[in-house]
Amino acid sequence: MSNPRIEEVDEDVGDPDEMDLDAFDFARPQQGGLQQSADPAKSRMTPEAMQQMFSQGGDNPFGNFGRAAPQQQQQMSQQERMQREREYQEKSKHYQCIYPVYFDSSRSREEGRRVKKEDAVANPLARTIVDALSHVGQSRGVGLQIVFEPHKMHPKDWANPGRVRVQIKKDGKPVSAKIANKHYLYKLVAEYLKQHPTTEEDSLRFKFQGMPPPKDNKLPKPAIPKGWKMGEILPLHSPALSGGGVSDNMFKDMMAEMGGGGGGMPGMPGMPGMGGLPGMGGGGAGPSGGNAGGQQKKVKVGKKK
Repeated sequence: MSNPRIEEVDEDVGDPDEMDLDAFDFARPQQGGLQQSADPAKSRMTPEAMQQMFSQGGDNPFGNFGRAAPQQQQQMSQQERMQREREYQEKSKHYQCIYPVYFDSSRSREEGRRVKKEDAVANPLARTIVDALSHVGQSRGVGLQIVFEPHKMHPKDWANPGRVRVQIKKDGKPVSAKIANKHYLYKLVAEYLKQHPTTEEDSLRFKFQGMPPPKDNKLPKPAIPKGWKMGEILPLHSPALSGGGVSDNMFKDMMAEMGGGGGGMPGMPGMPGMGGLPGMGGGGAGPSGGNAGGQQKKVKVGKKK
């Protein structure tokens, strides 16, 4: 006789400790119902502008927005870029964090899901959550401030990078009575995700400049270690998409193509090879249902005779 399980929602649960995929942060104020930003670059930083920015702006994540004059398209120095990043981080540090795993139908509450099972979907992606939040704000006339962070990872969902921040409170009060709390916002986002199922094309909607395209324009299947849970459709920059069109040292190849000559992304020592990620040889969280506290197995390498 099976034992029924009752799911409880912890209203006080906080955001998990974050993981970094690289050092880039992007602010995306929602179009419509929002006051003009003092910085015109911020008001134009849509995900589509980000894509064009990466394809034309080299390793400069902030200096080229498609419409800028040629003299404004010069690359920022590393110091200027990091300063801009810190400004965005400071502005959005109190925004609500939303990860794809919150809506993942393959996960339990303990594994990161935060909506009801019937509201969850397969293969949720952060880029689609941006669309969902934009739709929620526009359909309800609420000017939501949205920040898309493609490099951030949930510690229980390292294979699906991407996080979205959204401002739902200001000075401790909801920015709008139409969105009273984060759980109601999760419900609205889930409705959008159910109406827009994830396809393989969605995983290609955002990619970093220099990232090699999939072989034959076909998305490779993720390399799923035994015992792990991860989606069948992942962002193109996922560390799980190695081989079959995406290089094992994807970030090293990206830096080489951008003129960096290899090595890690800015602010990310030792990232090539993804050795520091959980489940990728660097410790951290263990596979679902496995012994997270156990030691890793040693691999013996035979000596050449």
